[in-house]
Amino acid sequence: MKNKIVKLFFTGLILSLGSCESYLDVNDTPNTALLSQITPNLALSAAQTQTFRVISGDTRNVEGGIASQNLNQFGNIMMNSWSGNVNSFTDPYGAELRSTMTTSFYQNIWNYGYANIANLHNITVYESDNYDNHKAIAKILKSFYMQTMVDMYGDCPYSEAFLGNANLAPAYDDDKMVYRALVTNLDEAIAMINGANGSDAVVGTEDAMLAGNMDNWKRFANTIKLRLLMRQSGLVDAETTAYLDAQLDTLIGADFITSNVTINPGYSSASGDAQNPFYAAYGFGISGTKVQNRDLVVASDNAASKLNSTSDGRRGRLFTLVAGSVVGVEQGESALAAADVVSSLGAAIVPLPVGTNATVGSSMAGQVMTLSEAKFLLAEAAFKYPAKFTADPKTLFDEGIAASFTRLGATIGTYLTDIDAVPGFGWNATTDKVEAIMTQKWIALMHVSGHESWIDYVRTGFPVTPNALNNVNGKPKRLMYPNSEIISNSSNVPSQSSASVFATGPFWK
Repeated sequence: MKNKIVKLFFTGLILSLGSCESYLDVNDTPNTALLSQITPNLALSAAQTQTFRVISGDTRNVEGGIASQNLNQFGNIMMNSWSGNVNSFTDPYGAELRSTMTTSFYQNIWNYGYANIANLHNITVYESDNYDNHKAIAKILKSFYMQTMVDMYGDCPYSEAFLGNANLAPAYDDDKMVYRALVTNLDEAIAMINGANGSDAVVGTEDAMLAGNMDNWKRFANTIKLRLLMRQSGLVDAETTAYLDAQLDTLIGADFITSNVTINPGYSSASGDAQNPFYAAYGFGISGTKVQNRDLVVASDNAASKLNSTSDGRRGRLFTLVAGSVVGVEQGESALAAADVVSSLGAAIVPLPVGTNATVGSSMAGQVMTLSEAKFLLAEAAFKYPAKFTADPKTLFDEGIAASFTRLGATIGTYLTDIDAVPGFGWNATTDKVEAIMTQKWIALMHVSGHESWIDYVRTGFPVTPNALNNVNGKPKRLMYPNSEIISNSSNVPSQSSASVFATGPFWK
């Protein structure tokens, strides 16, 4: 492991050189390894780690744009979990709080996302029959991240994307058809794992996520497939319901993830580049000095009131406490109205350095998909499709909450019993069970997968969260296509206005 992080980022740089301007570019030079020459076992760890940064954010120069334009931050602000510290900053997160939608707003989700999904795609098409397990992993992750691109934008390039100079202007695919292709992609990946034989290279420590455990990769693939299908569960047209019925049948008796899916290629405090990227962006540098976001990100008043109202045992792990409670800033309020001392990200999310030693936070694993998310997915599936998923949905719901407490290092105590009588939070007290699922899922994914909660909100309307005081537009249902795409692929990018992203979402909405 000791030289792994250096090799990882060197490989990541090689992989990124061909696509740092656009997901279409491939630049071959005598001094740069051709993408086609990098074997899957050498490419896998970097491809995994680089792509994760579109969720977590980062502060490295080459990814500077995603330090302030990443999926997790977007979701936490849109879902009124995070606010800006108005005591120290002027108009923090102003564009987000006002929902000022432009072609530059969070454009690096697209730019950085596509550039790095291309690295996963390159592994899947590597010309060799000896890397089926590596290719299967890349196919699974390609589906994982491409689902997010569809969820954030709707129609997007897929069938003609990732071809480099062979197609500099890829057509846009219907988002529903991309979803169908991603399901097929996952089925193919599982078949590749099942069909791997002695001639296939064994996956080992180059897998920064599941350490080559291919049974766990199949569980992860099944969980992603379930998420793809449940995202469409609100559609009622005959063709979709027939498709869902057939596809859900394939998951009857399937295995799903049984622990958090994390990533850690060897994060450490050895250098700024080696740190856990979320910690580097929102916590402390390797010398123990806090970064700007440490002061900028504070609890929203909405998150504070929700956590305090149920005496949630996770609150002191999610946020710092002020006199035993989370104290938030109402999104859009002035410094004059805000409390003088407010809560920042808690110790389970951003561990405090010990003096100048930032090892614990710098070395912690990143969260790709939590066990809580999987349990809440299964709870929703069991509630909506009891003939196919026979487990008790309330049991799965409770397990999702319990998994969140475990991940955060919090004591659950009597929380499950206490909330069962609280509408919106507990199963039995909530008329619409989907509301209870989404509310608890929002708490469980707070800080680590905020975008997933936003996507669920667009889909279900839950949990109900207030708009910022200075927001007159409401919450968007998707993002605008970025400037880079409008310039480079103008003949194909769909026409779009800022108003349209508030009116229409992806096909599943």
